[in-house]
Amino acid sequence: MKVSVLGAAEIEQALVSPSSVFEAPQEVVDSRALANILKIEILKRWELDARALQRATEENMGGGEPAPLDAVNDALAKLDPEGKAMEAFAKAPTKL
Repeated sequence: MKVSVLGAAEIEQALVSPSSVFEAPQEVVDSRALANILKIEILKRWELDARALQRATEENMGGGEPAPLDAVNDALAKLDPEGKAMEAFAKAPTKL
């Protein structure tokens, strides 16, 4: 984890930019400071970021680290193996 303590400010930052707080999606899953619904929200944000990075790479605007989409999907599957919590995010935009 990039921060030593998850307070309100760090959680808010994780909801905006997960990779600025966590080094890997599995750290979100392993966090004892977060409720499952917050973990899912953070991972869904990470998924949106990863998909945006993939689109940019496909359009030759890439750079930096590869999108961790597989790791994000694996983490989401661990938290919600049946995908029931994901229904709340079905209407979320896929582009920002």
